[in-house]
Amino acid sequence: MQYQIIPLELGSIVEREVFQSDNMEIKCGLVWKLGSVVTEQKPIFLKNYLPHIGICIADIKGAQIRETYNSEKVIYFSQTVPEALEDELTDIFYGISQKFSGSYQDIFQDLGWQLIRSESFIFGELEVKEISTLHQLYK
Repeated sequence: MQYQIIPLELGSIVEREVFQSDNMEIKCGLVWKLGSVVTEQKPIFLKNYLPHIGICIADIKGAQIRETYNSEKVIYFSQTVPEALEDELTDIFYGISQKFSGSYQDIFQDLGWQLIRSESFIFGELEVKEISTLHQLYK
């Protein structure tokens, strides 16, 4: 048996990476407008779940993000990042840099930024559906 965890609000699944260099920090990633999380384990976190805080998907046993739609890339900088550097890193993140090509993760690390953590979250009101294996065969 699988369980599908579906947020009832748009933009409630987030994948985030945090990079640091000296006293500077970048938080960037994807906000999914629609999507769901699937797990083989019956979700037991719901009795203590706070919708306004959410939960890290890694804290849901066996959970994986599935069926995502319409992602939006977002990037935020600590106040210690100079504006000119913000502009350059933003161009790299969105893939519009004239100077660099490749994945932003690789370029950030080549420029001395260290990936501190990569996490996914789900928040807001949730619906949990049981999905039988038989049902999946007919999708």
